[in-house]
Amino acid sequence: MTQQRNTTPVFIVGAGPVGLAMALLMDRFKIHCVLVERNTTTTDHPKARGCWIRTMELFRQWGIEARIRQRGLRDGADVWVYADSIAGEEFGRTDPEPNDGKTPAWKCIVAQDAVEEILLDTVRQSPFVRIFHNTEFLDFSEEDSGVRVVVRSLETKVATEWHADYLIGADGAASRVREVAGIRMNGPTTLALMANDYWRADLSSIPVATQVGGFRIMSRDPSVPVSTILNTNGRDRWLTVTQIGDDGDERRQPWSDEEVIRVARCQSGIPDLDVRIINRSIWRMSKQVAERFQTRRVFLAGDSAHRFPPTGGFGLNSGVQDAHNLAWKLYYVLNGWASPSLLNSYSDERQPIAESNANFSLGNRRRYKHTQAAIQSHNPERMRFWINDSNNHLHSIGQALGFQYESDAILQDGTVRKPLNSRVYEPSDRPGGRFPHHWVDLSCTRSTLDWFDQKMVLVTGPTADRWREAAAQVARRHGTPLDVKALRSAHPADGFQMGPEGAVLVRPDGHIAWRIGWTPDDPVADLSSALDAVLGRGDLEKHRQRREYYARIS
Repeated sequence: MTQQRNTTPVFIVGAGPVGLAMALLMDRFKIHCVLVERNTTTTDHPKARGCWIRTMELFRQWGIEARIRQRGLRDGADVWVYADSIAGEEFGRTDPEPNDGKTPAWKCIVAQDAVEEILLDTVRQSPFVRIFHNTEFLDFSEEDSGVRVVVRSLETKVATEWHADYLIGADGAASRVREVAGIRMNGPTTLALMANDYWRADLSSIPVATQVGGFRIMSRDPSVPVSTILNTNGRDRWLTVTQIGDDGDERRQPWSDEEVIRVARCQSGIPDLDVRIINRSIWRMSKQVAERFQTRRVFLAGDSAHRFPPTGGFGLNSGVQDAHNLAWKLYYVLNGWASPSLLNSYSDERQPIAESNANFSLGNRRRYKHTQAAIQSHNPERMRFWINDSNNHLHSIGQALGFQYESDAILQDGTVRKPLNSRVYEPSDRPGGRFPHHWVDLSCTRSTLDWFDQKMVLVTGPTADRWREAAAQVARRHGTPLDVKALRSAHPADGFQMGPEGAVLVRPDGHIAWRIGWTPDDPVADLSSALDAVLGRGDLEKHRQRREYYARIS
């Protein structure tokens, strides 16, 4: 029986990395929120492993980058080794992805359990976030004034009713929020059935075990399955991932712990290795993206909205960026600076990115089969070709940074978008893309990316004085948080087409909303019009009146 009702602006279901990232952002924006999670604490399994460039840029902005790196592998560990065992014969390896200085925060090979621990520790210190573990989400219903949410304590069995302005479902692949919302997933539910075996054994005496992020093991013993072994800490914790069937479990019988230990010893190449199992699980590899990411006041983020093959590592990363895309929009709407219509851009922007990341991940999975066949052929040139091609799996800066949004919150300027190259990133100030990184101080500690956090920012060319004057006037008239920054140079070779007299309007998430490569006759009118269009301000006054009414009667 429901016993009490509470209120909160934002209600988040799921305290995995995506829900925790959203809660952290609510804290940064000083928005009160409630976060509920079925489990008693963070995951005890590595799960996702790797925070890519854009995610690490966000962690840098949020002040947790150094702590994340401390829990990850050393720089340059983004390498795969193909071998008959970890200590045995190596067939070949990939190359570390080259860092050409287009980001202030390079990627990090780090396990999800470590990321969750750091995020939770940060969120627990917030005066704006209330966290309820051991609590399950039951139901919701949308109302004109918000969302009615019902949850239940798994300990006391007491149900609690909440009223929120917005509900965010970050509750994973089997999302109950998605189910209640009636949102379908498109794509295959099962590409393969997989077994995860997480085990402890000290392999630090083997040099390669401390140097690389993962191994693809193809043992000469036919009783030992082909597996991927992921390095979670460079020392003594290893995650073996093995396909055990296509549609279902095709093993003669489930593996016992003893069998898993025997296989781990064979795959490590150390017959008497002291192996201790930490935990084990079976899961379905999928390639699915939700038909839409939102209803009126309910939003899906992370695995509740998309499920990728792990070959690519974009699951956690896409989810954290879902949260980053949505959080500033909620912030602006809740504060009356933007119309609720701005929230419609969330699904329009993030769903195509999820589709792209899903296709990229599936392509990498298909590459595995070719590489395995090449190694089993013992043809040196065939092996060289496919192992070298595996760099297209692991070198993904273009996939991580090169995507561009298209929605009503982006004002296109008529220029043609270049095709996405997953391996190459070309900085650009074209609307929809991430603003290019450049250091703004000689010590290389402050980046242009640091300009974008909680305000809309007009970035001008070095001699665009009239744009800077216009920004000050527009900020006063609109009452919208608007900052202005000037580039020291705006050279096309650095990705800037705006020119010395032009400007770009950048959103708090660092994506460019509008670009103009000159100073018009009336820059105040042009900037004011662009800001209105991006924030959907046509019905803003009506929205403000409605919020004031609900505030009076609540």
